[in-house]
Amino acid sequence: MNLINLKQVTKRYINGADCVTALQEISIDVDEGTFLGIMGPSGSGKSTLLSALGGLTSPSSGTVNIDGIDVYGLSHEKQADFRREYLGFIFQSHNLIPYLNALENVMLPLVVTKLSSTEKRQRASSMLEKVGLPDRMLHLPQQLSGGEQERVAIARSLVNNPPLLLADEPTGSLDSATSLQVMNLLAELHQGGQTIVMVTHNRENLEWVDRTVYLRDGLIEKDTVDGSIGTFPQAM
Repeated sequence: MNLINLKQVTKRYINGADCVTALQEISIDVDEGTFLGIMGPSGSGKSTLLSALGGLTSPSSGTVNIDGIDVYGLSHEKQADFRREYLGFIFQSHNLIPYLNALENVMLPLVVTKLSSTEKRQRASSMLEKVGLPDRMLHLPQQLSGGEQERVAIARSLVNNPPLLLADEPTGSLDSATSLQVMNLLAELHQGGQTIVMVTHNRENLEWVDRTVYLRDGLIEKDTVDGSIGTFPQAM
């Protein structure tokens, strides 16, 4: 069953007389339960594609459908509801609130829900246990290692049980050992049925995905399955 359907998605950025085309008529179908890797050189359109999927960057033309919902056919208010209910975001910079502890950071997406304070705390605690941080819940971000901060960010992205997880360079700022831990965690989530779309510049991360889309100059250059990247040009 298709969870994601992009049809002829084009994104142009216009600045005065200058026009830059970040995406050119991209069409992709992604089945539920897929771990999709997106790779390509700098400026290939990877982050723009992820932003379009996340309801953050409106295409110049084309449609983005997730679970049958036309994302950019929604009002701004409904788009915000859609992001909260359907999407989990993992960013390279973690985006943790420095004065909130790990538990409070994970609870943030639950603020607007109708859950009781006890239920919110229990759900956030459960997610932190799931990512292997049961003893770090009361630590502030600066008291955590880079890998621990990334796992807090992953727990926060999952606390609303979103159908789709979007990861932008989740290991970009981590050393190789910590990157391995994070990728193993994402693999466990995928094996549990989670749909994941991950932008990465690290070819080693593609060992965990079951499909890879390679972009260049806003176009799909190659689309492979089973994590095989074949003879892709070297990413920058």
